[in-house]
Amino acid sequence: MRSVGFFVFPRVTTLDFVGVYDALRRLSGVTLKFVGPEARATDEGGLSFEVEQYPSLAELDLLVVPGGHGTRALEEDERCLDYLRAWGEVRPIASVCTGALLLGRAGHLKGLKATTHFGSYERLAPFCAEVVRDVRVVDSGRVVTAGAVSSSLDLGLHLVKKHWGEDEHQRVSKAMAHALREP
Repeated sequence: MRSVGFFVFPRVTTLDFVGVYDALRRLSGVTLKFVGPEARATDEGGLSFEVEQYPSLAELDLLVVPGGHGTRALEEDERCLDYLRAWGEVRPIASVCTGALLLGRAGHLKGLKATTHFGSYERLAPFCAEVVRDVRVVDSGRVVTAGAVSSSLDLGLHLVKKHWGEDEHQRVSKAMAHALREP
């Protein structure tokens, strides 16, 4: 796994992806890209990120979809949902918080267990087989979902362990001074 995309958008919650980003940026030989619906994404507090606007997903090995208030508009945005559907059903995809609602609307959660922000459990229910409540990370194989905001730290370490192995997980966990809370 060499290339990871972060789907960022206006009104994203920054910590939703920064925890994952921080874990993955510590891996050698991994390229990280911000992709999304607009050339600039400004979070809920005014912090801005440059984004590649809907580039091809073909070169990415993993896609991470964070949450935030901006997901509400994107849940009805067919271009966005088609873009996420184009990810396909083979490569791994992950979400944090209400990013799971975008995965659900795009069809990635059918028949799977998933989690999201505790305030959105009922909204997630129609899109998956089971909403797992009060956990930080739910690994359903190809799709991994994380709960509310700070669970992004756990998701990042979980993805390191799952895709890059225990040795890298131990190294990155120590560097971040954060112990993974296993699902």
